Formats: sequence, C-alpha cells, structure tokens
Amino acid sequence: MRPIKEFQASDRPPHPEILFTPRIKALASLLSKHAYFFLLFNIFYGLIFFTHFTRFLRFSLEQEYAPHFSLILLVSLYLMHARRQALCAHAEFCARGGISLVLGGVLCYMLGLELQPSLSHSDFMALTTLGIVTVWGGGFVMCFGLPATRMVLFPLSFLIFIIPLPEALLSGVITTLQYASAEVVSLLFQLTPLPVLREGVSFTLPGLMIEVARECSSIRSSWALLITCVLVNYLLLRRWWSKLVVLLLVFPLAVLKNGVRIVTLCLLTLYVDKGFMQGGLHTRGGAVFFGLALAMLLPTFLGLRRLEARQSSPEQ
Repeated sequence: MRPIKEFQASDRPPHPEILFTPRIKALASLLSKHAYFFLLFNIFYGLIFFTHFTRFLRFSLEQEYAPHFSLILLVSLYLMHARRQALCAHAEFCARGGISLVLGGVLCYMLGLELQPSLSHSDFMALTTLGIVTVWGGGFVMCFGLPATRMVLFPLSFLIFIIPLPEALLSGVITTLQYASAEVVSLLFQLTPLPVLREGVSFTLPGLMIEVARECSSIRSSWALLITCVLVNYLLLRRWWSKLVVLLLVFPLAVLKNGVRIVTLCLLTLYVDKGFMQGGLHTRGGAVFFGLALAMLLPTFLGLRRLEARQSSPEQ
C-alpha cells in the first residue's frame, strides 16, 4: 500500500484575499494616478480660464434665454461618477488624442478672442465656451484614455448643452416657436365660444388684445424640455427608434404647452381677474406648463419601454 501523503499547509488553495488584494491595490493605485493627473489638469484649467468663468456666470444670469448651466454640469459629473467602476477598469493615458483636442479647443478660444470686436456677445460666448468645453474634454481623454471616454461618452456629450446658442440660431428657434405657438393659440381659440380676430401673431378678443411676442415663445422651458428628454432617453430607453420618437415629440409638445399657457392666461384674465396677464403665472409660470408637458410625455415613455421589453424578450 502506498502511504497517504500528509496534508500540509502549503497544499491549501490560496485565500481569495491573497489573489485579489494585490490586483485591487494596483488598480486603485492606477486610478489614483489618473485621478491625480486629472486633478492637476483641472487646477491649471481653472486658473487659466478663470476670467472666462466669471464672464460666463454673468452672461448666464443676465441672458433671458440661458438654460441652467450649473445643473447641466452637475448632471454630467454625476453620470460620470455613476460609471466610475467602468472608468476605473478602462483607464489609460492617451496623450496623442487628448492633446489634439486641447489644442483644438485653445485655437477655438483664441479665435473667439480675436474676433470679439466683430461678434455679438452671444456669438462670442458661444465660440469661447465651445473652446473651453473642448479643452476640458481633451484633458479627460488625455488622463483617462479613449476606452474610458467611450464608457462615459454620453455624460461628456451632455456638456454640449452648456454652450450658448449662436445669435442667428437662437433667433431662428425663437421665431419658429413664436409663429408655431400663434398657430396653436388660433386653433385653441376656435374651441372656445369667444369671437377672435387674428392679425399675424396678434389676437383681438372682447376686452383684450394680445400679441404672441418673441418673449412669449417659451424658449427657456422648451430648451429645458429638450434637455430633459435627451437625459431621460439615456436613462430609460435603449433602442434608437424609441429615443427618436421622444425627440420628435419635443417640438410639438413645446408648442402645444406654450399655446395652452397663452390661452389659459387669456381666459383667466377675461373671466377671473385682469391681474393674471401681469401676474406670476405669466412671468414665472413656465415651470407649471413644463410639468404639464412632462406629464403628457410620461405615457409615451412607459409605452416605449414596454415595446422595448417585448422586442428584447424573444431575443433573450
């Protein structure tokens, strides 16, 4: 009979901690190295462009049509933080791709400074902010690499909403919303017993005359509706066609909720109190009707998610 070999401590399988602890430490060290360089980049970035940041803050507070830039930045940073594990797993330095973006952003910023005398304030802020956002994106690529950038491509792309619209584009969007809202107002007034005389974007009612002015285009809440739909698409929907459906509904809903707002204010002014036309619902009531548009979109989101689930279940 062969003697049975005595079980020794060296024959025991290694503890999982012994196997994974060095790898975890190495990964944490690598991540801290990438994060350390990105922190240094952000310090220099903030010092170099500090003047533009203060100018941009004043612009966002003074500009009537400016969206909530700080909220967009916080959302983008939160989405990147939520994908920190994937970011950690794919982090690598990429000097070539990052430096090219940084140089492109710097050139865009310098071009804005050079052309500032011939540009409107909105166009100047749009061009310089585009350059600054590109520089920051280049710094991210340089410190974390292209694979990690692909993992957080949406949060990085979401920063494009920080860039103000050029004046010509903004004017065109406002005009389109203005005249489309006037059409909706005309249709809604036909559903009421009120006699209405229309001349362009002006409406004459018994005891009241209104004009759907450019300030009544509801550009801010419409832009916020677009940003919200883009974000909800990313969080809830997976198929390209379902995301496209939601985006195609943004403009009709933006115009519809603005038309409802204008007609509601007119009816309240005529039948309840004339102060409604100058009250808070007129000047700051966009949030109420923005919520109404989101409520109208909710069944669409739920229906599209069910359709996606039905299509994905046979594939699984």
